Amino acid sequence: MAPYHIRKYQESDHKRVLALFSRGMEEHIPTTFRHLLMMPQTLLLLLGGPVALLLLCGLWLLAIVYIFTLLLFLWFIAGYPWKQYVAMCCRTDLADITKSYLSSRDSCFWVAECEGQVVGMVSVLPVKDPPLGKKQLQLFRMSVALEHRGKGIAKALVRTVLQFARDQGCSEVVLETSMFQYGALALYQRMGFQKTKEFYVDTITKLLKFRIIRFMYYLPSIQEAGL
Repeated sequence: MAPYHIRKYQESDHKRVLALFSRGMEEHIPTTFRHLLMMPQTLLLLLGGPVALLLLCGLWLLAIVYIFTLLLFLWFIAGYPWKQYVAMCCRTDLADITKSYLSSRDSCFWVAECEGQVVGMVSVLPVKDPPLGKKQLQLFRMSVALEHRGKGIAKALVRTVLQFARDQGCSEVVLETSMFQYGALALYQRMGFQKTKEFYVDTITKLLKFRIIRFMYYLPSIQEAGL
């Protein structure tokens, strides 16, 4: 197993970081597509539509074209939220990572490097309006290249964030991920994050039953840690 190390982001990493983030998000399109296929409304359209066309027109070719067109449409719908999310991130914080994450002491962006290549990434920003009396950081942009998973890189990146939060005197680390990111969900729960909320971003995600899940990691104070 090739060794890896975690370091702060450098401007020369930008192209690789964008590619890594984009591929990581688009990996979830097939899972989203399968989710759409299993929805009752979709099954009704897939099964009922061709039957109705056969009864009305008696044309198998028309029924086959209908199914093919519907599957293409579902694939487009499955990819839409992921591609829109990537585009939004590339226009905002990922457009200038140094400005977004490395311009103040309470935010940061790290990459995991292996054999001279960026193979993982994670970032953190302070929560703008935390609960009264709490200082929170939010974990963002977590991704590890597919061919480098299973090496402990993701765990090391999360631990880097948690240690940074402790050094900042934070009480909690929060994050949001989707219901389709099974690996991330399992990782965060194994590392002690607690699920605090599930919600839909907008009307489209509600129609698609595409839930976002919020997690929180509680960081005990020095006094509590000493008990």
